[in-house]
Amino acid sequence: MDVLQMVKWTHFKKRIYISLMDVIFSFFSLSYILAGFRITLSLVIFPVFLNLYKSLNPIITSVFTGMTGVIFRSLFMTLDGKSFIPAFKQSYPEVTFHLVYGLIYYFLYYKRKETSHFFWFITVVLCDLFANLSEVIFRVFIYSDIGFETNIKSLILIALIRGGFAFIILLSIHYYNLFTVKKEHEERYRRLVILSSELESEVYYMNMNNNYIENVMSNAYNLYEKLENDDDKKMALMISKDVHEIKKNYSRVIGGIESIMEDKVRYKFMTLYAIMDILKKNIDMYIEKNNLNISLNVYIKEDVNIYKHYYIMSVFRNLIMNAIESIGENDGNINFKYTKENNRYIFIIEDNGPSIKENNINYIFEPGFSTKFNKDSGNIKRGIGLTVVKDIVEKEFRGNIEVSSNSKSTKFIIIIPIEEME
Repeated sequence: MDVLQMVKWTHFKKRIYISLMDVIFSFFSLSYILAGFRITLSLVIFPVFLNLYKSLNPIITSVFTGMTGVIFRSLFMTLDGKSFIPAFKQSYPEVTFHLVYGLIYYFLYYKRKETSHFFWFITVVLCDLFANLSEVIFRVFIYSDIGFETNIKSLILIALIRGGFAFIILLSIHYYNLFTVKKEHEERYRRLVILSSELESEVYYMNMNNNYIENVMSNAYNLYEKLENDDDKKMALMISKDVHEIKKNYSRVIGGIESIMEDKVRYKFMTLYAIMDILKKNIDMYIEKNNLNISLNVYIKEDVNIYKHYYIMSVFRNLIMNAIESIGENDGNINFKYTKENNRYIFIIEDNGPSIKENNINYIFEPGFSTKFNKDSGNIKRGIGLTVVKDIVEKEFRGNIEVSSNSKSTKFIIIIPIEEME
């Protein structure tokens, strides 16, 4: 099946769907009946489908729907004991309605380059009105008992009512789609910010390692200059060169990540409310996904703009995830509080999980220190989360971090000068 045939088949399936919906809704009629002229709700949803399926030719779709409706309605009439031919004769003038409807819609709206919802409403009302008039005129030539002049006002009113309902449905769909797109955009933005925060932590740690690599390279070269044995000197020089290549590749990776973040995900500043809103949603999803019974509560007295927001989010996220891992499968609460005192920002993250042993408190910020051991896999956490937190707070914000722990709670207090945040 080539592309053209696939398109035709897709259009055919859409027309079948519209026709079936038209048949179903044709059973729901307004109580106002006009001498055999049924006022059905199918003509409320039909123009909505024409708007939603813009790729369909409205003339073909309208005639197809009309013919399908006539056949189905004639068949249903036979269930009441009526013969098919008389039933068909009673229903087939409806095809006139659909033909005129499709023609007016095609030339008035479908072929128009610039449109609006209001113009669509006007088009639908005119299509309904003149299609109804055409059907009535056609029926006059067949059934002489229809009072044509007395019903024009009624047809205008019905066209307005049906057009109004269709307009409301279309607007509802439109705004629902806008809401859905906005929600999806917010979700992507939230994930992007969280990802950026995680990348910021990793890049920060990689830069720390870069300094260690620089020291190793420098020491290897110093060793090369001090050694007297030629073989040893060659080995030391080779190590220095290899480490230099590692450093260059490492720097390229860091530069690439920072370039992506600079181009795609950096914003001048974020408010603390926005940061914590994104972080809380992410943490709540993590808690729900892992079936944990932990609550994260956020208390912010007043909002503040934060320029190094990826760093601060990385700090908060590391500390909160640390608290979650500490609480584990137990019931727990994590409280985030923010206050401003004496030109300093004070952030407190407190949890009611197991306390930190007194002999461990002095080492929790050391690289590689971790008490998180997986008994099943035998793996131990790499122990850099709190190290990164301390380095960011002290080096990026020129602040300090304090920790206290007892049988009731563990509390991390971050103190940052105002001028370093804004």
